[in-house]
Amino acid sequence: MSEGASFRWEGVGLHTGSPCAVEVAVSALPGIRFVFPDGRSCPVEEATLQGDGRGSSLTFPNGITIRTVEHLMSGLAGTGLWSAAIRVEGPEIPGLDGSAADFCRQLRLLSKTGGAPSPEPLRVTVPVAVRERGKMLAILPAEYFGVTCVIDYPGTWIGTQAYQAENLDETTYIEDISRARTFCLESELDQLKAAGLGKGGNLENAIVVGPEGPVNPGALAYPDGFARHKVLDLVGDLALLGRPVIGHVAAFRSGHALHLAMVSRLKRLIRYS
Repeated sequence: MSEGASFRWEGVGLHTGSPCAVEVAVSALPGIRFVFPDGRSCPVEEATLQGDGRGSSLTFPNGITIRTVEHLMSGLAGTGLWSAAIRVEGPEIPGLDGSAADFCRQLRLLSKTGGAPSPEPLRVTVPVAVRERGKMLAILPAEYFGVTCVIDYPGTWIGTQAYQAENLDETTYIEDISRARTFCLESELDQLKAAGLGKGGNLENAIVVGPEGPVNPGALAYPDGFARHKVLDLVGDLALLGRPVIGHVAAFRSGHALHLAMVSRLKRLIRYS
């Protein structure tokens, strides 16, 4: 597989705390592929998806699982780099600063160095929706890729927040979304620890929200950064389709599991179209 310019990031995984690294190279083949130590590769859309409240994971036909892929995938989609070869060392994508900003700085440059044309976008022509116990995610026909996202954390300092963009293009993504860090409630920390998660999290790469507000307010890049981080995750999860989507995404209290249910639904629509 012919490859062009590349960049490598190193760090620890947000949840495993394990040392890990990822290298992204511009590819002469359309689409996003993960490349393994034996030289074989697999398109991202052929991986098995698993998502929960703490991230999205990919399991490939060779049995390799890579965790917490959403921030990197979000950066790829947000900067328009849809033809890329990805190599991962370790069980997880490096968490870096808990957002997509560190990825985007280099991905923006890589996206302008050539490579194959982007895969044909999936243009949504009829409404598509998935629901789950008071949560909803829908994609409506539209001229551009846009997002309306509402989050609701009743009884917490976060409360209800919303973010909306009619056209979430590269400039808007970089300015409005890329720096929004991941977050958790202070009351969830013991639960995360008991589940063996968050081992690589700290006050530099995650916003911890207590009863009176963020424990580390300097990490909050936007006043409504919680809703914006949900958009960041949503963009990354939808990118697991392996191609851009043209349509307006409406999300209410959605999370990784619902995002990936939508990706599975869209794959079926592509298969039978």
